[in-house]
Amino acid sequence: MRFSDDLEAALSDFARDHGIDRDEAIQRIVRSALINGGYLASGEEGIPPEKLNASNDD
Repeated sequence: MRFSDDLEAALSDFARDHGIDRDEAIQRIVRSALINGGYLASGEEGIPPEKLNASNDD
């Protein structure tokens, strides 16, 4: 998959800064975005602060 030139440059910088290849960089970025968006469990236990409310406050 190819991205726009600006995204390809940013992806290349990210991969270089983390010492990983392009595919691993894409996986890490997508995983982080999905976790931050609430679409994927992070593997950490507990309820994220933004999801706390009176009904789940023990």
